[in-house]
Order: sequence, then structure tokens, then C-alpha cells
Amino acid sequence: MGISSRNSRKGSSFSTGLSYSFLFSNFTPYNIMQANCFTVDFEDWYQGIEIPISLWHSYEPRIEKGFYKVVELLASRNVKATFFTLGWIAEKYPHLVRELDAAGHELGSHTYSHEKVYHQTAQEFREEIHRTKNIIENITGKKIVTHRSPFFSITSKCLWALDVLAEEGYTIDCSVSPIKTWRYGISTCPDEIFRIKENNLIEFPVSKFSLLGKNWAVGGAYFRIFPYFFTAKGLRYRDKANLPSMFYIHPWEYDAEHPRVKFERKAMLTHYARLKKTFLNTEKLLNEFTFDTVSNTVKNYEQQNRIRTIGIDILRD
Repeated sequence: MGISSRNSRKGSSFSTGLSYSFLFSNFTPYNIMQANCFTVDFEDWYQGIEIPISLWHSYEPRIEKGFYKVVELLASRNVKATFFTLGWIAEKYPHLVRELDAAGHELGSHTYSHEKVYHQTAQEFREEIHRTKNIIENITGKKIVTHRSPFFSITSKCLWALDVLAEEGYTIDCSVSPIKTWRYGISTCPDEIFRIKENNLIEFPVSKFSLLGKNWAVGGAYFRIFPYFFTAKGLRYRDKANLPSMFYIHPWEYDAEHPRVKFERKAMLTHYARLKKTFLNTEKLLNEFTFDTVSNTVKNYEQQNRIRTIGIDILRD
């Protein structure tokens, strides 16, 4: 199945977490057999804070700092991941794309300009995903079939984007979140991998879990802001329910020293919070759980389970 197992280490990864030991009094670490996918939104720090593409040239480029940290972490555990890559990044740093491809990672589209889909027209979106697909395919010589939109910004306002993706040759999308926030989300989105009846596109939505009466996502700011056990507990719960999980992260989250600039207060708090925790938490994650690419995870899941076909109307919340 091509799924990498974690390296065995002596002792539990929680053995030093004394402040949370009471939560694990009956917990015994074990290998998770369910295949999950590890995904990276391949973008630089200033692209994650909604700065217009016309101004990107004026900010310090630091893409390689976080990039090599996460790539080396993955290599040390022999884990293959999916890197949803901005077309702009692939164009400026083709050598990094080649390195990912040579290492066996999957390349996917993350659009070209990192604009929210619901701020675009259908034609603008089509041009971006078509352009990005061509850039990456020309670098690697391999077909690009996976996509994630910036900020999970395919919402009920722009479901037309799912048809456009299918028309442009994508077969798997990871742009929809069942957790609704001020930025994104579709509250009626199923919490599972499913096929969209109208266009045959497979949707792998953001993986969620419930804790303390609320829903949380597996990855991103949640992974840093809360103690590691939040994410681990969510992954274990989903594994028992036979639900593969999609973990997501960004290279800039491994670069705690990247510049601080002022922007929307709520977004600023989540962007900069506890960045120094990302590397250590990722080490724990890769030691405890099994990960693969998006395409392999979907393929393996489909071999063992029937992927439901669901009409797109369910996403109209």
C-alpha cells in the first residue's frame, strides 16, 4: 500500500508532558493502522496573510527556511506528503518543486495568487488553476490531479468552482471545510471522503473532531495553539471510526522568526501563535501516526470502503 510506518522509539511521546499526564492515565501508545494524509500548503509567510500579489516582491522571501525543516522531518520518518503548491511559488522556485518530486512527494495545485475563491469569478479561478497545473506539470512531467483552494475558500457561495476543477482535469479536491469560521466553511459538508454526483470529483474535506463541546480541525493553527494531545485525540477518534484524516500545515509555521506585520487582528493572532511548537509537535505526530499522500490515502480508502456519491445540493448551507 506504500504507507510508511512510524519509527519505533522507547517510551511514550507524552512522557515529558507532565502538565497533561492526568488526561492519559489509561492511555497506551499504539500504531495507528488507518492511513492518514499529510498535506502542506506550499506558500511563503506573506502569502498566508492576504497581502495582494502585486506587493509580494516587497517582502522578505523565506520559503526555504520552513520548507527544508518540514521536508527533512518527513524524510527522517520516510513519509510522503502532498504539497499543494502556489503556481507563483513553483514558477519562482522550480528547484524546490523538483526536489519534492524526486523525493516521491505528491504535487498539487493551490491556485496561482492565493486569492479566496469566493472573491473570484469562475473565469478568474479557471485561469489560475489551469496556469498552476501547467507550471507544475511542465516542471515535473507528471499529471497534477489534486487541488486545495487558499483558506479552504470553496464555500456555498462558489460551488461552481467544483465543476471548474473537474473540467480542468482535477480528480480530488481538498478545499471544503465542515467547520464554519469567519473565513470559510460549509456546515452541511459530510465528514468523510465523498464523490460529487454532478461532476464525479472526489472531495476530501477538512478533517474535524469534537472536543470540549466544539469542533476542531486536524492541523493548522489548532495544531499549534492547543496542546498536542488535542490533535492526537482527534486522530485516534477518527481512526476508530474508520475515517482517514487529512493533516495540514504550512512551511512558514516552521519558521518562528519570520517577520511580524500588522493585519486583521483575529487572523494575526492565529498566524503568529505558538510557532515554536510546530516542529516539536510534528515530531510527535510523525512518531505516533501513519501518513501518506492525498491520492494514496484516497486510493487505499476506496479499496477498502465504498465512497459515497452525494449530490452537490448538500453543500448549500
